[in-house]
Amino acid sequence: MLTSTPEIRFECPDDKKFKIVERAKEVFRDYPLYDIDGIRITFDKGWGLIRASNTQPALVLRFEANDEASLQEIKEFVEGKLNTVIREFD
Repeated sequence: MLTSTPEIRFECPDDKKFKIVERAKEVFRDYPLYDIDGIRITFDKGWGLIRASNTQPALVLRFEANDEASLQEIKEFVEGKLNTVIREFD
């Protein structure tokens, strides 16, 4: 049974959020990506989404996976790499 997260919002200044998403595309380039309105990173057991909010100074994340353990693994992996990208813009 598929399991997913609600939208997860990270506060992010408007002048940085789109740059961070562009940089994240480079970081995740070794994974299958769909890059319309952000990036959706595909994994064997699910996916993660990173996009810049069009209405708020925020990044929006979503995750979906085949089971809860895979969901947590994907979420932690993507958030870890994203946090590294965010630190580059501090």
